[in-house]
Amino acid sequence: SRIVNTRFLSSSSSHPFVLSHPKDVDTIIGGSGTKRGRIVCVTSGKGGVGKTTSAASFATGLASRGHKTCVVDFDIGLRNLDIHLGMERRVIFDFVNVLMEECSLSQALIKDKREKHLSMLAASQTRDKESLTVEGVEKVLANLSKTFDYVVLDSPAGIESGARHAMYFADDAIIVTNPELSSCRDADKMVGFVSSRSRRAEIGDDVDPVSQTLLITRYDAQRAVAEEC
Repeated sequence: SRIVNTRFLSSSSSHPFVLSHPKDVDTIIGGSGTKRGRIVCVTSGKGGVGKTTSAASFATGLASRGHKTCVVDFDIGLRNLDIHLGMERRVIFDFVNVLMEECSLSQALIKDKREKHLSMLAASQTRDKESLTVEGVEKVLANLSKTFDYVVLDSPAGIESGARHAMYFADDAIIVTNPELSSCRDADKMVGFVSSRSRRAEIGDDVDPVSQTLLITRYDAQRAVAEEC
């Protein structure tokens, strides 16, 4: 059995889900041939570990292999993903504009000029993280997963609103950490949060849990041999 935090999930239990059941993406690995694309959350416990760089690189790698990929910046108020992808001058509408129905999703999506299969949905620079709601995020992700093979979510660090909303609908999670004690401790904490506070955890034993992968950045082999990290 899994322990589930129902305080965050309570708002989602009162309405029928728009995003299809997780089983729709568990039958075939890789998104191809499934009813919707896989949702991959790139997250971390500690800030500054290279999470956004990893999300941008991972999404670009998927796109370069022919997978239609959208990467979404969940760090409302502190967006940086657009800079990593060289799209900072092309942002007109953002994630919150879509949530508030101030524009369509297609208007907010920015296509990469180098990788034809890659698109980005930017975070707002001016709105508050409280603009995110379970229902609103779900609707956006449902529409994205109908079009894209992979939807990569660049989550804020920690467990605040943006991070909780990003991890809730994840099919897979990449937890980014550095090889130092405080970062590893926080990464270990995030494993538990993802395991207990996702939609898959809410559904329970009827579906597979969120698949979690630990990504170690800034790894130095020589320091590791010398046991300096």
